[in-house]
Amino acid sequence: MSQYLIFFILVPLLGFLISLVPSKKNEKLIYSISLVTFCLHAVILAFVGFEWFTSSEPSIINSYLPFYVYQTSSFKIDLFVDKLSMVYSSVAVILSILIAIFSRFYMHRDPGFKRFYSIILLFFLGLNFVIFSGNFEVLFVGWEILGISSFFLIGFYRERYLPTKNALKVVSIYRLSDILLLAGIWMCHHAFERNINFFELTHEKELMAILAENTNLLFLIPCMFMLVAFIKSAQFPFSSWMPRAMEGPTTSSAIFYGSLSVHIGLFLMMRLSPLWMDNIQIKMLLAIFGLLTIITSASTAAVQSAVKTQIGYASITQIGLMFIELSLGFQNLVLFHFAGNAFLRTYQLLVSPSVLHYLIHSQFFHFIKPTDNISNSFLGRIKKTIFILSIKEWNMDRFQFKYLWNPFKVIGNFLQIINKKAAYAVVILILVFSFLAKLIGNDWLSNVPNLFRYLLAVIGFMSVMLAFVERKSALKAWVFVFVMQVFNLMAIIYSADVPYSLIEIYLAGMIIAFVLGYYVLRQMLVLENQPDLNGFYGHVYEHPKYGLFFILASLGMVGFPITASFIGIDIALSQLHLHDFPMLVIILLGLLFAEISVLRIYTRMFLGNHKKVYHQIAFKNS
Repeated sequence: MSQYLIFFILVPLLGFLISLVPSKKNEKLIYSISLVTFCLHAVILAFVGFEWFTSSEPSIINSYLPFYVYQTSSFKIDLFVDKLSMVYSSVAVILSILIAIFSRFYMHRDPGFKRFYSIILLFFLGLNFVIFSGNFEVLFVGWEILGISSFFLIGFYRERYLPTKNALKVVSIYRLSDILLLAGIWMCHHAFERNINFFELTHEKELMAILAENTNLLFLIPCMFMLVAFIKSAQFPFSSWMPRAMEGPTTSSAIFYGSLSVHIGLFLMMRLSPLWMDNIQIKMLLAIFGLLTIITSASTAAVQSAVKTQIGYASITQIGLMFIELSLGFQNLVLFHFAGNAFLRTYQLLVSPSVLHYLIHSQFFHFIKPTDNISNSFLGRIKKTIFILSIKEWNMDRFQFKYLWNPFKVIGNFLQIINKKAAYAVVILILVFSFLAKLIGNDWLSNVPNLFRYLLAVIGFMSVMLAFVERKSALKAWVFVFVMQVFNLMAIIYSADVPYSLIEIYLAGMIIAFVLGYYVLRQMLVLENQPDLNGFYGHVYEHPKYGLFFILASLGMVGFPITASFIGIDIALSQLHLHDFPMLVIILLGLLFAEISVLRIYTRMFLGNHKKVYHQIAFKNS
C-alpha cells in the first residue's frame, strides 16, 4: 500500500499542470480536468483507506526522491498515513468535489474561470502535502503553497481595491506563521540532531527523552508550533484576518476559510501532539486561548452585518472549542467536530448569496426596532462595552498594526534618513571584503569574530527594512530585497563551513529571480512610466505576461518551494547552531519582510483599478 502514497501528490500536481493548458474560454474542459482530478484522488484514497483500515498497522510511512543529503540535513519526500490524515483527506476530497461542481455554475462566464480552477487545484496540492507529510520539510512545502494560493484567491477580483489590499494583509499574517514554523523546525532539527519523520515522532520514546533533557526547548518548541497553529486557524489575537480573507469568491471562501484551510492549524497541533501532550503548560495555554477565542469571536459574530463575516467568526468560535477539546486529550472528538464544522460552514457559505437574495426585500421593508433597552447599571455598562468591542472586532486589527508592523515601519523610516551614498559605499566595501575573505580559505574564516558575522546579518535586515517602507521607486525596493538575501548568505557562510555547492545553488536561484524581476520593472518603467508604489495601478490588464513573470520572480526571490533558492535556504538555515539563535532571528525577520515587500511591489504595480480611465472601475466599497 505504501507505494501508492505518492499518487496523493502526483494526481493533484498533474491536474494543476494540465489545467494551465486549455484556453480560458473552454470552461467545460477546465471543469472536467478539475473534477476528474478530485474524483481520481477520491478513488485512490478509498483504495488506500481500505488497505490501511484492514491492516494491523495504525500508521504507514514511505520515502521518495531524496533531493539532497548534507551532513545531518536532508530533504526527502516522506509521506505518512494514519487516522488523522485519512479523516482530513476524506473531508477535503468530498468538499473539493462539491465545490468544483458548484463553481461550474457559480463562476460561469467569469473572466477568471480558468484562474479560479487552477488556484483551487494548487490549493489542493498544498493541502495534500500538509495532510500526508511525513516530515517537517514536506509539511513546510505544503504550508507555503497554501499561503500563496490564499493570496491569489483573496485577491481574485484583482480589479477591486479591497480584495487587493486585504490579500496583502492576510498573506502578511500567513508569512508570520511560515517564519515561526521555520523557527520551530530549526529547533527540532538541533534538539534531535537530525531530520526526523513523524513516524519516529509517534513511535520512538527516545526522541521525547532527548527533548526532555533540554527544559527550555521542551517548552519553546511546542510553544512555537502553537503560535503557528493560532495564526493559521485565526485564533485570538489573530482572528481579524478571517473577514479580510472573505473578499474572494464565495466558493473559495467556503473551501478555504469555512472548512479546510482554517482547520490546518488544528491539524498541526494534532500531528505534533507527542511534542506537547505531556506538557501541562502547553495544554493550559491551548485551553485559555481557545476560551478567549470563543468569547471574542462569538460576540463579534453576533453583531456583524455581513453574512460571510458572521459565518467566518462562527467557524473560528468552533475551532476555539476544538482547541479546548484537544487540550483535554479528546482527539477523536476533535476529528468528529472538525468534520461536522467543515461541512456545515461550507453549506452555509454556499447558500448565503441565495438567502440574502430571497430576504433582501424583508431586510429593507420589515425592520422591527428591538424593544429591550440596555440599562445604565453596572451590568448594562459591561454589555455596552462588550457590544462596542465586538463591533470593533476587539481591536485585534489595530493591535496587530500597532505592535506587530508599525515598529518595523518606524525602523525603516529612520533608516531612510541615513546618507544613502555613503551607506551604499560602505555596504559594497563590506560585501566585496566578505567574498574575498571567503576565497582566502576556511583557516582565515575561523579567526573572524562573531561581531562581523552579526554585522552582515544586521545590514541584510536593514536593507529589507528599507524595501519594506520604500514608496518612491519599485526598482530600488527590489534591489534592497536582493541585497538582503546576499548579506544573509554571507552571514551564514561565516557562521558555518558551508560548501561552494550550497553557495552556487543559493545564488543561482536568487540571481535568476532578481534579473527577471528587475527586467520586468524596467519594462514597466519604459512602457507605463510607473516607477513608484504610491497606489494600486492594475497593469496586469494590459501586461498579463509581465505580471506572471514578476510573481514567479518574487517567489524565487523569497525561496518558494518550487524554486532553486528554496533548497539553498533550507540547507543554510540548518547550518546555524543553537548558540546562533540571535542570528537566526535576524535572518528569519529578513525573510518575513522580504516576502511582504516583494508581494507589495506586485500588488501595487499589477493589481487594483487600472490607472487608465478607459478601463472599467470598481468602487472601493464594491
